Amino acid sequence: MDDARRQQLTEIVAAKAGVDVACAVRHLALHDYDVAAALRGIDAERYTLTQRLLNKYRRDPEDALQHVALAVLQQEGIRNDSVLRLERIAALAPQVASVVTLAEWLAYVDWEGFDSALYLNIDAVAAFIAGELCLPEVAANLLQARDAAVFEMLRPALATAALLFIERHIALFPR
Repeated sequence: MDDARRQQLTEIVAAKAGVDVACAVRHLALHDYDVAAALRGIDAERYTLTQRLLNKYRRDPEDALQHVALAVLQQEGIRNDSVLRLERIAALAPQVASVVTLAEWLAYVDWEGFDSALYLNIDAVAAFIAGELCLPEVAANLLQARDAAVFEMLRPALATAALLFIERHIALFPR
């Protein structure tokens, strides 16, 4: 590769990543002048895993929530077939455990339906929603009205609030 091409790739990486030329050169050299790989390397250096997931899936807050919860489960080695799964989730930092529980509950709503999900950890989920996420109307719907249509209408706000909660407690989530 000639010097002109290296310079061009360096300028591209520096501009796209918003880094100085020295950083761009270093990452391009590390990744054999593969621009995409260099950009991913810069992101990995600059952001935690959780921040990268939030950035990548920001357009779909519920998808971002599911990816963060999956990252937690993978980092902690908590598997679906584990007999101690619920105990291991409960042993996580309270903020992390609440997010994972909410994500799993929302997935259960999709798998089994809203009516069935009302019998799975509903008290813990509603307490987290009302308290930490500051959405008492969503929690009240879950505990009292139990109206699936109202829940589906409020669901986007719930996912967005969960992402804001994760951002406030980012240091507790996977690095």
